[in-house]
Amino acid sequence: MRKRMNKKVCALVLLPLVISLPVIAKAGVDSYDQAIAQRQTAFSSIESDLKTASKSIGGQDTDWQQLALISEQLADHSKALMTLFPEGSQSGSKAKKEVWNKPEKFNALLAQMDTGFQQMHQASEQQNLNELKTGLSKAEKTCRGCHRSYRSRF
Repeated sequence: MRKRMNKKVCALVLLPLVISLPVIAKAGVDSYDQAIAQRQTAFSSIESDLKTASKSIGGQDTDWQQLALISEQLADHSKALMTLFPEGSQSGSKAKKEVWNKPEKFNALLAQMDTGFQQMHQASEQQNLNELKTGLSKAEKTCRGCHRSYRSRF
């Protein structure tokens, strides 16, 4: 009698959990899909902003106000990217599995890109053309290297 009672109690306790598992799993999928979409948007914005930044550098005619805004956006996107590759978000991603299997190098490259964007932002606020170009160059080199190493070709 006691064993039957324990089974019934266990069933009553576990039933809500079993019923909610598909909902929990679906929430994880949605958040992974959202992370993928957010990082794709961030990378697209970075690509576009880098082109705009390059065009805005004009020696004496440099648009420092625009560069400050663009470099701040670039830094914001790079900071966001550091959180947008959670474990489990590889399914449906264009990124290679090494991003998750060996994240140390990938994360170091994201940090290096962020350093370049931070340097750009600081240089744009100080209106320092040489530092701005150095930061831009660092970020662009990191982007190219990372893209070659971690982007799958479908």
